[in-house]
Amino acid sequence: MTNLVKLRKDLKKKKPDFVRQEAYRRKRISRSGWRAPKGMHSKMRRKMGGKRKQPSVGYSSPRAIRGFTKEGFKPILVRSLNDLKGIKDEIIILAKTIGLKKKLQLLEKIKQLKLKIENIKDIEKYVKQAKEKLELKKKQKKEKKKSKEAKKPKEKPKEKPKEKKEKETEEEKEKKEKEEKRKVLEHKWN
Repeated sequence: MTNLVKLRKDLKKKKPDFVRQEAYRRKRISRSGWRAPKGMHSKMRRKMGGKRKQPSVGYSSPRAIRGFTKEGFKPILVRSLNDLKGIKDEIIILAKTIGLKKKLQLLEKIKQLKLKIENIKDIEKYVKQAKEKLELKKKQKKEKKKSKEAKKPKEKPKEKPKEKKEKETEEEKEKKEKEEKRKVLEHKWN
């Protein structure tokens, strides 16, 4: 594996910088971001002599080491504790979608198994900061809950509806009946 890493490193040294067409001429075109030339009369697209090189298959690294890190480890994305099983000569990359509590569990397990991790440099320092952050969140949550309880007015027991409203008096019933008859008669005459 170390031979392949050296070979890849040597090949990368020989590889030219792939600069975008017209980047040397115009400030607004960045030198770092490669875009393929698309112009109809583009000399660079037609690969004419004296023009800059374009990326092609010949510049790729050896197939056996393609996708490996600079040190020659195969990166493995880890999302749960089950993903840690069977990892030996690989390097771990923790998924960014993992929550803080789960990340702490994974880091403790990684430290226990003495595995290598790519995207966290100092595990102990990270764990310490994460625990402080969790404690701060808990305190804020408690304070928020207390402030909500303090703001709530004390609830008064609801009164039962009065019986007068439920039971209509005879006079009110007669008035309603007369009103309905009047409406019906008006409707007939119109």
